[in-house]
Amino acid sequence: MASNLGTNNISRASDLLMSVSVCSEVNKAKISNLATVASEELLQMALEKEPLWLIDKDKKTEVLNIVEYKRRFASLDATLEEVIRVITTQGTIDLPDLNENAEFHGVSNENLSRLRLQKDASLLETEASRAVGVVSADPLSLVNMFMEVDHWSSVFSNVVSKASILGFLLTGEKINPDGVLQVVTADFHVPSPLCRTQEICFARYFRQLDSNTWLVVDVSLDSIFPHLALRCQRKPSGCLIQALHERSSKVTWVENNAVNNGSVHNMFRHVFTSGLAFGANQWVATLEREFDRIAIMEKQFDQFPAPKSANGLQAGNKNLLKLAGRMVRSYNANMSSYSENPWRLLPIISAEDILVKTSFNLDDPGSPHGVSVTIATSVWLQIPQKDVFNFLCNTNNRKKWDVLSYGRGSREILHISCGRNPENVVSLLLAEPRPNKKIEMVYVQETFSDSTGLYVVYAPIEMAAMHHILEGKDSDIVSILPCGFAVLPANRSAMSEETENIGGGSILSIAFEVMDEGLSSSENLPPQSVITAYSIIRTTVDLIKAALLPIHD
Repeated sequence: MASNLGTNNISRASDLLMSVSVCSEVNKAKISNLATVASEELLQMALEKEPLWLIDKDKKTEVLNIVEYKRRFASLDATLEEVIRVITTQGTIDLPDLNENAEFHGVSNENLSRLRLQKDASLLETEASRAVGVVSADPLSLVNMFMEVDHWSSVFSNVVSKASILGFLLTGEKINPDGVLQVVTADFHVPSPLCRTQEICFARYFRQLDSNTWLVVDVSLDSIFPHLALRCQRKPSGCLIQALHERSSKVTWVENNAVNNGSVHNMFRHVFTSGLAFGANQWVATLEREFDRIAIMEKQFDQFPAPKSANGLQAGNKNLLKLAGRMVRSYNANMSSYSENPWRLLPIISAEDILVKTSFNLDDPGSPHGVSVTIATSVWLQIPQKDVFNFLCNTNNRKKWDVLSYGRGSREILHISCGRNPENVVSLLLAEPRPNKKIEMVYVQETFSDSTGLYVVYAPIEMAAMHHILEGKDSDIVSILPCGFAVLPANRSAMSEETENIGGGSILSIAFEVMDEGLSSSENLPPQSVITAYSIIRTTVDLIKAALLPIHD
């Protein structure tokens, strides 16, 4: 990817203003009190079972019982209390039009803002779930990961586009993060260019319950700063971390968000309204996968022996895992949109769901120098999610859809299992050379699941770079251009009236990053580059449909 400002740099003017506001003494006290109350709520939600949680053992899901939650935790809002007080002392009053700058005698302007916030909040839909997992890391290592937002956003790159710390309100002790209180801004995303990111500003509080137990809680600050845009409200969410044995922890994750899904693309409405977009299972599965990977690289996870390859190559396994991790993070970043580099529509008729963006790389050794073009789209397929994933994973099928190696056979020359889930694999693939050519195409590929999506991410690399990696040399200098697929479950009934009886299927999101040697600037995309980008992704979609649909007719 092109070089960017670090995630800890405050780039948005709104973030700069917030960073000043949160550090004022009066707001520090309010945020500290909010975080303390939120930690008590999160602890109860993590420990209790029914009736607070509706548990489906067959589906392995736990969904919040909203009625019970409101009975237990909802309190009368201070603004409403003030309105009641005014009515009591002054008699019946007319409420103002909250869309106008009307005055409300007896109620402060600040609380008028809160009334507007409540009106906006009425448009939000609750998405709350809980999941439990076992992570191959000790509690303190996990706590430190959450404290370093760069590390946190890297681990959860499939969910978190970017994150910054706006302020440290409490710093804890040097050797003990107990009591640390941060204000964080983060963008959450789903793997598609058709979905906007969710910008959230929240307090993150770290609390040690005993020598083996920690609580990490996030809570939105819109109750303190009513001017914050309310597209996603993060109610007390986070995780309870309990030590099991050396380098292993039980993590109970609670995800409790109120989201405005009014502007969600029809194709993804089911993903959001069903809670799949940012559900607790997704966070836990990602956490397990990332720390399984670290344990394998360090060879300290007894459940998973040192990975073995098909042809005995061992020296470069760790390097290959590092390279694949960087590739996946870059792919996830490509799938999301930033205000500094937003998606743009292609100026082509009938290409409204195909988007493009450009990046200029000057000094990142992990990407080719020059201008790269990322082209992406999402399509609905009347084929189950698992079937699409299995088709794309199968090496023998690559010749059916890959533009670079179309019509040529491929074989796996290195296979590394990356944890307890058999879908989590890093491999090297070798494609046969073209007729009358001796150059073979090599791909590094990673497949994985985060419980919601199934991913196939790959990048072509040169043969010399492959040998460099397998010899155990520095993989950070190997340039890659990540491409790949994210497959999400779909509910076709939300798509259109004409096809509402077809039933479910899957959403296939595709993103390719390619170099355009004819470009010297990332500002403008000439017509020939537009046509090339469109042709690559349109051809890939057509080839996948041609290969898959006859099988399922």
